Amino acid sequence: MDYLILIDALHPVPWEVYTSLELKEVSGILLEVQAAEHLGAMLEKARDEGIEIKALSGFRSISYQQGLWERAVARAEAGGMTQPEAVALVSETLAKPRHSEHNCGLAADLCTPAADDTEENFCTTSQGKWLAGNAAEYGFILRYPRMKEHLTGIAYEPWHYRYVGSEAAELIKSSGLCLEEFLHFYSDDFYTARWTDTR
Repeated sequence: MDYLILIDALHPVPWEVYTSLELKEVSGILLEVQAAEHLGAMLEKARDEGIEIKALSGFRSISYQQGLWERAVARAEAGGMTQPEAVALVSETLAKPRHSEHNCGLAADLCTPAADDTEENFCTTSQGKWLAGNAAEYGFILRYPRMKEHLTGIAYEPWHYRYVGSEAAELIKSSGLCLEEFLHFYSDDFYTARWTDTR
């Protein structure tokens, strides 16, 4: 699997990826197998250091994402918005079906142990701080960072972590780039280096 696959408003999950996904359970959620193994190792390391991190959401089927989308748009319309206004608002925080990273099994929403939903202040918690410092070592990046909304198309989400592999994650973290920037500026060199390395 291409762990640097771009899934966003313009790039849907390819059907061949979606239909061939191998999923594994980890901490009560499903993720793509390698992503699940790395998430498990990351959560165990955090636990060893006294930080308990809860996995809130992982893989979602396209039909489940469709239901989330329709309900969110309906709520916004019930609040008095027109359909285009509702779609624009919902799109800031929720991806359309097949355009969510959750549909490819590489994204996990994480939270504090007592939470039953995402937390706006997650970055200020001990769990959020631990992830900010350590997630890249396990191949995860904060997918929707602050001040990158104009590039990602999604509002800042301190709870949404995406598996890209440890090498790419370390480069993305150290450079301060979001995934879109990394793919635009460095992916050709990165892929060339990976596939021509004979060590």
